[in-house]
Amino acid sequence: MGESRRVDLAQMGVWGREVRVEFGDRYEEVWLQTIGDRTEALERGHEAMQSKLLEFRPGSERSEALTEALRLAPAEDVVELALAAERPRVEARLRREMPEPVKPRRDQAARETERDLARRLEEHEQRCREVAAARAARMEESLRSRREELLGMPREELVELARPRRIDIECWNAFARTCDDWVLLGAVRRAEEHGQTYFRDISEVEALHPAVKEQLRTAYRELEPREGDEFPKS
Repeated sequence: MGESRRVDLAQMGVWGREVRVEFGDRYEEVWLQTIGDRTEALERGHEAMQSKLLEFRPGSERSEALTEALRLAPAEDVVELALAAERPRVEARLRREMPEPVKPRRDQAARETERDLARRLEEHEQRCREVAAARAARMEESLRSRREELLGMPREELVELARPRRIDIECWNAFARTCDDWVLLGAVRRAEEHGQTYFRDISEVEALHPAVKEQLRTAYRELEPREGDEFPKS
């Protein structure tokens, strides 16, 4: 038998590959590797989210600009924002009113057979599909009715309902962008020296051209296809 190979536990789960980043007729080859610990990226993302939220404090210039933008936006767009803000409450209410059926367990006392349990489980899955379909239909009807109601509201009332959702989107976008940047800061390495990060500090990542950053983002997703938290979508 060959000699067993020992591994450094701290490096388990860390792997990478060469990536060719193109921009126009130029290119650069880098080494892209998983970063392992995402704590700092997530912390920086939450800091960015909180900072963005403060920009919309009542009376601030950014808050006033947002209100004015919503006043001038097409009514249909503002209505969809207001609906998106209300959707979680509607979903929660429908789940209470139409809960998931209880999954059956094998009845040991009645000496239930595997076949009988399998049959009941199949019936349970069918019932779950029926409940999900009924819930979706109720959701669609609720949103349709609410959409008509919102379209008949005065613009100022509609703007106040839509503001929270617009601010929420801005905050999550800030979280996503910041997480992206801090992940790439640790993930992108020199092709000739994998132990050396390509960027000296976060400002260099932030200054990347969007086309370049998107190539790196996409390559990192492909490197960790089971991980979706590094780059939250807007």
